Amino acid sequence: MSASPHDALDERQAAHSAAALRELPEALILVFDDELRFVLSAGQALARSERFSATFRAGQPIADAFPADLWRLMEPLCRSALHGETRSRELWSTDARHGLMVDIGPLRANGPAVRALGAASSPQGGLVTGGVAVVLDVSARRRAEDGGLAARHPHEHLAQVFDHAPIGMGLLDQDGRWVLVNHALCDITGYTAAELIGSRFHDVAHPKDADNDVAQRRQLLYGEIAAYETEKRYFNAAGESMSALLAISLVRDRDGAPLHFIVQLQDISERKRLEERLRHLADHDPLTGLRNRRLFEADLELQVGRCQRYGESAALLVIDLDGFKAVNDRHGHGVGDDALRALARTLTRRLRATDLLARLGGDEFAVLLPHIDAPSAQRVVADLTRVIATCTVDAGDTVLHLSGSIGFTLIDREARDDEQILAEADRAMYAAKRAKALGAQVP
Repeated sequence: MSASPHDALDERQAAHSAAALRELPEALILVFDDELRFVLSAGQALARSERFSATFRAGQPIADAFPADLWRLMEPLCRSALHGETRSRELWSTDARHGLMVDIGPLRANGPAVRALGAASSPQGGLVTGGVAVVLDVSARRRAEDGGLAARHPHEHLAQVFDHAPIGMGLLDQDGRWVLVNHALCDITGYTAAELIGSRFHDVAHPKDADNDVAQRRQLLYGEIAAYETEKRYFNAAGESMSALLAISLVRDRDGAPLHFIVQLQDISERKRLEERLRHLADHDPLTGLRNRRLFEADLELQVGRCQRYGESAALLVIDLDGFKAVNDRHGHGVGDDALRALARTLTRRLRATDLLARLGGDEFAVLLPHIDAPSAQRVVADLTRVIATCTVDAGDTVLHLSGSIGFTLIDREARDDEQILAEADRAMYAAKRAKALGAQVP
């Protein structure tokens, strides 16, 4: 069985996700890398418009898919996402006939696992490897509003625009209580206007996010900033946790005293789920679901650093299946894949929750055992060797019994770096494999 690239996305899973998203009737979801090239696109709304490219191919520059006048407005938002910022804007072509509502934010990968990619740090933590954009064509809606509402009384026109705006909007008093909400806000939260008016947004916000914008609110009140954007999780009427992008500004009276906060709220839960799914696919082996080599090497780097700084003791195990090439040659790669999945399940059940298990590639696995000494590590090696021997795979006309060779090395204050540790464990594994082969030759 040939090993897939360590950092490749699972094409079938990505295809299934894209197929589901493609059914969205209005929104277009775009995922792009740090060179502003498409990674993934889903949705048909813009593809139906003669103004936009009919295809959004992986590797294609985003600029090629949009008219030049709209791309000039959209490009700064995309580049802001690469610096960890989230922006929401309504963009219009120079002839004012075509408009886009765009919500663009960073695609983050947490931890040092992607440092080798040269990604930029994000203010929210983690590293930015690209961006995610949700794009809505609002041309027809705007034309309908201009034709049907502009001729009415101006106050009525403003009220209608507020009430029927596609983005959630509302006013909060200085205590954070809703005094006015529109239909979209009710639809997003699942509450009726009567339920929201008088209630505090803080009461439905996720406890960890309720006060994540205290400093920005203070700057807004003091006039140090004109507006700000933030992301918050909140609980909708069904009790489900959702993610929202909030844009908040302040209305003042003639004397400059604060009156109300103006809140624009967009549900970005789907974008967050897609972002999390892409991050998982980038850091995990698609066949077994275990950590891939890239993520595991980052975990190992952190553990080596803790051992060097704080004197922790840990162990690294490298596991290799015996005779795996013969399994593929005799029974086919499908049986080989079944064997790898069976081994992954067996090892996961045996190891502690704090142990980190990864597939390094091919039939090679690795285990990081924190807070362990040499005798304990040797016992784990012996135990895992026995456990692997109980692992079986149905090959159709026969049942295969697996076996594996395991090598390990300790990680302590004297460890130089993660590459050295991994090389030592790899050498120990091959020594164990040679010793087993020699033992099998002795009558």
